[in-house]
Amino acid sequence: MQSQPDWPPVPGALRPSPFPHPLLNALHGLARVLLFPAYWALDQLLGCWAPMARPSCLKWLSAAARAGAAFLLLVLIGLPLALPGLLLWQLLQTCRRPFCYQPPPQYWAPPEPWRPPAEPARCFSFLSANLCLLPDGLARFSNLQHTQRRAEAVSALLLAGLQSSRYGTMGCSPPGPGAPCGVLIAAMPAGLDFVCLQEVFDLRAARRLVSRLAPSLGPVLYDVGTFGLQPGPHLKLLGSGLLLASRYPLLRAAFRSFPYARREDALASKGLLSAQAQVGILNGHRIVGFLHCTHLHAPSEDGPLRCKQLTLLLDWAEQFEAESRNSDEIVAFSVLLDNAQEQEHKLFSRFRDPCRLGTRREQPWALGTVLNTSRLHHSVACSPEMLRRALEQEEGRHRYLAGPPHGGRRTKPWRGRRLDYITYRGVPGGPLSPEVEQVTFSTALAGLTDHLAVGLRLRVSMPWESRHAGDSCEAGWKDRQGGKA
Repeated sequence: MQSQPDWPPVPGALRPSPFPHPLLNALHGLARVLLFPAYWALDQLLGCWAPMARPSCLKWLSAAARAGAAFLLLVLIGLPLALPGLLLWQLLQTCRRPFCYQPPPQYWAPPEPWRPPAEPARCFSFLSANLCLLPDGLARFSNLQHTQRRAEAVSALLLAGLQSSRYGTMGCSPPGPGAPCGVLIAAMPAGLDFVCLQEVFDLRAARRLVSRLAPSLGPVLYDVGTFGLQPGPHLKLLGSGLLLASRYPLLRAAFRSFPYARREDALASKGLLSAQAQVGILNGHRIVGFLHCTHLHAPSEDGPLRCKQLTLLLDWAEQFEAESRNSDEIVAFSVLLDNAQEQEHKLFSRFRDPCRLGTRREQPWALGTVLNTSRLHHSVACSPEMLRRALEQEEGRHRYLAGPPHGGRRTKPWRGRRLDYITYRGVPGGPLSPEVEQVTFSTALAGLTDHLAVGLRLRVSMPWESRHAGDSCEAGWKDRQGGKA
């Protein structure tokens, strides 16, 4: 009789510290303490240069006073401490794993594993949100500030989305014969299973999110990126900004940094974070899902650079899946959460975009995800419910959604610029098949960021033939997989 896999499984390859020895971790913490005064002073100086929504004489005087105080702090305290701190920090990057892993607490209980065919289908809910949690001085250039307060508010909203979580067939509706539907909501999607956050560049904000998410959701990957002087040479002072939280146990994870970067993205370590999660057990074998999170090069005029990054991440995603999956593991889904803008790329022949009808052709319910930064502090843009109602009308979309890049012509009807994508795929010929149940566009983060949050609800099931064929079907699929190796 075949033994059943442990539940929850032990994440053998994932240790909490990104360093192989506690002493190195302590030295890294010391280096960051030495760097913090200079970091804070530079952040304040940057904030003084940010454009003001309603400039006045008093505001200019206040900004000048803050700039003077920050400059004095930088010269008298920040730089003398930063020089040895930077040298120590750089030396430690050679032995640092490119992410931190926060395991869930001892009392954490993951969902019951999915066990088909007794449970024919299970739904999995994914969320992607760009939070613009930059250092406060940089965030002001996007007309946002108070990064730490915003991180705390986002945490509370994400926790609300974890409530009313239901698993098994009770959480899924029978798949309809038509195309997937999209909805615009003012709350977070209920029952989140996987959360991918972008632009969490500020480490203090990331730790706030982790401290709230890990006890309630589960394992979290954060502080992702390869820092310091990298081949090229390139100096990376900011991470990738990625944070991944999962309700299901994580088995493995990896990060690879893009070798290409320009302009304001040159100092950030953007790349692809890949993770493998176990979601169930079928006939004594693990059912796993793959998650790939990225945040591509941002400037809209650098399309060829983004195309290179998309090509790389496709290769990296397939390489990670091939290296991570054991021969007896069964794949439920592979999901890519990104900000793809290049509609002609072969990415869309490998992963399915439920909002897409074809090249530059969108579903009638698809919605832009980038907000107009000049109106972020208007009363409507700060209220989830009021913003939701406004975006239901074309006039509201013209007013509160960002226009086309380079001042291009708006299409009719205007739906906004969709930059935040969640795409998916299954394994052709495999015993499990993913289908889209719902796509959500959420205004829950109104007033806290410059993007809408995007959700995807996947229904994964065993095809009728697989359920009735039993072990013979599974064995045949494994034979096909072995033949490809």
